[in-house]
Amino acid sequence: ISDHKYLLGKVNGFITLDLTKIIEKKNKIYITSIQLKHFDTLSKNLNLLEKGNFKYSENSLEIKFSVPEYEKHLAVDYQYMLEGFHHNWIHLENTNYVNLDNLRFGEYTFKVRAMVGNDLTINEVNYPFKINKPWFLSNFAWVVYFILVSLITALIHKSYKKHYASKHIAEMEKKKKEIELNFLENKQQIMLVKNEQLKLDIEGKNRELAISTMSIIKKNEVLNNIKKEFLNTTNTDGSNKSVLRLIDKNLNDSNDWNFFEEAFNNADKNFMKKVKKIHPTLTPNDLRLCAYLRLNLSSKEIANLLNISVRSVEIKRYRLRKKMELEHDTSLVNYILEI
Repeated sequence: ISDHKYLLGKVNGFITLDLTKIIEKKNKIYITSIQLKHFDTLSKNLNLLEKGNFKYSENSLEIKFSVPEYEKHLAVDYQYMLEGFHHNWIHLENTNYVNLDNLRFGEYTFKVRAMVGNDLTINEVNYPFKINKPWFLSNFAWVVYFILVSLITALIHKSYKKHYASKHIAEMEKKKKEIELNFLENKQQIMLVKNEQLKLDIEGKNRELAISTMSIIKKNEVLNNIKKEFLNTTNTDGSNKSVLRLIDKNLNDSNDWNFFEEAFNNADKNFMKKVKKIHPTLTPNDLRLCAYLRLNLSSKEIANLLNISVRSVEIKRYRLRKKMELEHDTSLVNYILEI
């Protein structure tokens, strides 16, 4: 009957409908409660106005929310998203609460909204919170782990070096006194002393080789044990992978082999040349294994030096026997020692 007014017929009369007087309702959503759940104690209600900051053991929450909508013909469809865990909105089926259980450490923002009929609520409620790292994954703990590994490695190396150095000095002093007492006897005795001195020098180089070998073995063994313990007790994320890479870098440090090779060549100069001449098809890795077998090291010690499993060492020994074309009853270690 006009631009915004309608006349509707009834059984017993008429009614008028003025569209300008219809108030369109805007719906809002609210978080009604947040509870920190404990499996062994009662749940704890949290302050809705404060950002949550929880221990690692407090990683389970129950969040309730609602839309004050009393028109029963309109269905309310709740949707939520946990930033830092989800990438899309998640629809809830006939429920107005969410349980967030066993969350990993990190920063999160809980978001919730609702569809009332076909319209979204005019607001979106956010609740930011943070779950702290466990103590054994804190930055301070990693610094302590690294310092402990470095100290243990340094102490092992220093103790071996000090032990063999003192032993070497004691033997040198003893031989020196013997030389002073027998120097005037004859030239033959002098030559004998010189030969003995040369022998001691060789023994000293062998001891240096033993020090470097055992130091590398102990270092790799300690690093491998720490790596295994770490992988068995925690999940790794981006920050933890950097520590694993640092451990792997120290396990596969080429400087260890260079240091060992220099000490080995000083103690046994012609061994590598002899082996290469007899078996020209051997690779550098094969020669490296020959050097370790020359020292009569066990498969477990070689595995620590090469940062591989004992099974892999046995496979390398088997392939080396084939390349050397050794008989079945010929001992690989005895053959290398006799070269």
